[in-house]
Amino acid sequence: MTKSNYVEIGGLIKKGLGHNILEKFSKKKSVKTVGFANGRTNDLFSIKEFGDAGESEILTLIVAEKESEKIFEELFFFLELNKKNQGIIYKLDPMTKSTF
Repeated sequence: MTKSNYVEIGGLIKKGLGHNILEKFSKKKSVKTVGFANGRTNDLFSIKEFGDAGESEILTLIVAEKESEKIFEELFFFLELNKKNQGIIYKLDPMTKSTF
């Protein structure tokens, strides 16, 4: 039996940032998948293109658990979340994948 642990890192980010994340993080061996989709939010950003809502992107990365802290921190600084209001990111508890 082979067992691997993965972690989901996700977030709601400012529209237009997803492609750069895809380009940068999809090249990393510990990142299994990177995806983003368009969405809307009504309380994250000051610009509201649709009345009470503004455009955003929904981000999902699946990464190896052992590298998850490093990838999370790298994503945090890549998005400059310490300086700019460009969204929020989170990291979930590990998922286990097993094959027999």
